[in-house]
Amino acid sequence: MSEELYIFAERYAHFSNVHTVYRDLLSGHYKPSVTVNSNANEWSVTDVGSTMMFVLYAYFYSLVEDDPKGLNGFRIWRQRWPEEEKAIAAVESQVKPLRKGLKLFRNRLGFHGSRSRKHEEPALDFFAKHSGTEVWEAMKNFKSLGAALFMKDVAKQAGADQTKARRWIDSIAAKCMQET
Repeated sequence: MSEELYIFAERYAHFSNVHTVYRDLLSGHYKPSVTVNSNANEWSVTDVGSTMMFVLYAYFYSLVEDDPKGLNGFRIWRQRWPEEEKAIAAVESQVKPLRKGLKLFRNRLGFHGSRSRKHEEPALDFFAKHSGTEVWEAMKNFKSLGAALFMKDVAKQAGADQTKARRWIDSIAAKCMQET
């Protein structure tokens, strides 16, 4: 395994963990013990859900960066699993229109921050251009494809049947093609 693939796998695991916490938070499975906003029905940029969403979006972008010096899961997957081009391209077609907005979001709100609301505005425009459902589905498909590709690798290395991974990869590709 290349060093870059190993680093990607670690970051992918962190992304998956943040995704799980956020999903559990949204479903009510996880109840934070500390909240800044006492009204659970009112959105606040400082509530735990918003914080987790900011972290999740920023982490997601860190896995699909278009900067050649950054991690890009699609490039890494193509190097490791070139035979899975169809599924990789299908997921990438969902993510590609989100990249520019996710980058602004990561840089101005998620990880880096801004010194003024005016500087934050273009990052918040991301929500005017893309629905939360659109981003969520792209993240879920990215997360699923990563897990399926890693499953395929583990099965191959163990000399085990790869049929389950093959069906999963194909189903992700089909789902993405229907959604785009």
